[in-house]
Amino acid sequence: MTDLPREKQPDPALEDRVVAALVAAGLVRRRRMWPVWVAAAAAVIVLAIGLLVLRPKHPLAPGHTYVLLLDEDSTYRPAPEGHQAERVAVVARWADSLDALGKIERAGRLEGPSSVGGLFLIRAANDSDAARIAATCPFVQWGGRVEVERFVE
Repeated sequence: MTDLPREKQPDPALEDRVVAALVAAGLVRRRRMWPVWVAAAAAVIVLAIGLLVLRPKHPLAPGHTYVLLLDEDSTYRPAPEGHQAERVAVVARWADSLDALGKIERAGRLEGPSSVGGLFLIRAANDSDAARIAATCPFVQWGGRVEVERFVE
């Protein structure tokens, strides 16, 4: 049996020199291990921001919850080309005024094809108060209809 030449082992510092050269050239970055307390602090900050953003801005008014459905039926006149943003701003100002009174819970649009142009969950003392609020919605000035329904959980 013949003796094979032994494989020469690389210099143990070779890896450190190669990594240092790659980092210096900007080709790789060193991994940083963040302490556990940094991750925990970041999680607490994200949670606090989420609670601040998601909580109601104003205490809700007493009463019942109603749904206002903005119905784009056959009498509705769509915004002229390029003027939809103006209408959205008008409705948003109306919603902001309700929010300042604690009368609005949520608002949004339905996804997909529908005659409903949007909806609002509002707080009202009774059915007639909800109807009065619905009548102030600027959506009606464009021929839209605002349907009012009591929301029961």
